[in-house]
Amino acid sequence: MLKLISALNSFLGLLLALVVAAGLGIAGWFGYQNYYAEKWAAQARLAEKEAELHAKQQEVHRLSADVQEKAARIVVLNEDLKVKQKEIDRLQIALKLLKVDHRVAQISVLSQQGSAATDDLTTKFSFVELNENGQPLDNPRVFTVEGDLIYLDAWVVKFSDQYVELGDSLRSTSVCLFRRVFGETQQPSQGFALDQPKSQPVAYRNGGKPTQFEQELWDRFWDYANNPAMAKSAGVRAAHGEAPSIKLVPGKRYRVELRSSGGLSVVPEEEPAGSPPPKL
Repeated sequence: MLKLISALNSFLGLLLALVVAAGLGIAGWFGYQNYYAEKWAAQARLAEKEAELHAKQQEVHRLSADVQEKAARIVVLNEDLKVKQKEIDRLQIALKLLKVDHRVAQISVLSQQGSAATDDLTTKFSFVELNENGQPLDNPRVFTVEGDLIYLDAWVVKFSDQYVELGDSLRSTSVCLFRRVFGETQQPSQGFALDQPKSQPVAYRNGGKPTQFEQELWDRFWDYANNPAMAKSAGVRAAHGEAPSIKLVPGKRYRVELRSSGGLSVVPEEEPAGSPPPKL
């Protein structure tokens, strides 16, 4: 009986030891699982963060490359803008030069006698050529015509726009030679002579001399007018006569202008109050 009880105690002790060992094993396994689960989760989170970081780095590289590309594009656009601005400035200057009006002569109405109603109206006026500063080149010449309408006959040479735009020393502006002035009742051939083609123009009588090119223009004016090839070789766009007219009004003064790229204009201007009469 004692042996049976001893054997039973041994068996129960062994069973208890097995239960304890099993419990410890199970606890250890759960502990192991929890430990590595946390480790794996941490590794997963780390991998996720590393992936996010890599994606951010890739985005930074892409944006950096985009910024560099745009910066390079800005440099190119700025250079292009500078080129275009220079061209705009050049064109503005060229346009301005094309539209420059040079004051080349002045007409002053001195008096009128009679009446158009009685058909005995006459007008006395003075004509004087001016230099580039608007100063008279000679003493004014005085003429009297029947009526009140006069024509100013001139030869005009216009140069190609490219020479005007560039401010060419010889062809930067149109040039003119005043030939005669006449009233509406006069035949042009009976008008009052101003400059003659073979004489020295007023513009050169104060010590200046026409250049060989200018003298050639006037000596062969009608050749340039009628020979396109000859005109083109000299940079001449057109050569022809002009005869602008103006109705003279007492107390008025008129400036005769020559546009750089065009012809003659007669523009009225008021006599300044108290201005002295022209020197005759």
